[in-house]
Amino acid sequence: MKSFLKLWRRQRILTSAFLLAMALAIFFAGRTIFFVTYWNDPARQDLPPEPWMTIGYVAHSWHVPVEKLARDLDLPPPPKDGPRPSLERLAEERGQDFEEFKAEIEASLTELRRQVPPR
Repeated sequence: MKSFLKLWRRQRILTSAFLLAMALAIFFAGRTIFFVTYWNDPARQDLPPEPWMTIGYVAHSWHVPVEKLARDLDLPPPPKDGPRPSLERLAEERGQDFEEFKAEIEASLTELRRQVPPR
């Protein structure tokens, strides 16, 4: 601890940069562990589409490419950043009942799963 305080007194900027780099590394390592744990949980795989989900969430759960799922449903690819509409909102925009849209999604998922085997 004394050596750290000695370093702090001599090189404050360098020590601050090191501490910031360590904090960022810990943050991103924790975030990675969280996402790996979340998506590897069997309860999160092959979930039936729900109104609150997004196309990306469904595609990730079913291990299919989101671009292909969106294309099969005649939707633009979801944005990489920014808000993503829920399935319920997409159904409303298409003038469909959610259950009809859900049936289309499930049919597309079945076809995509046939083309791209699960990991």
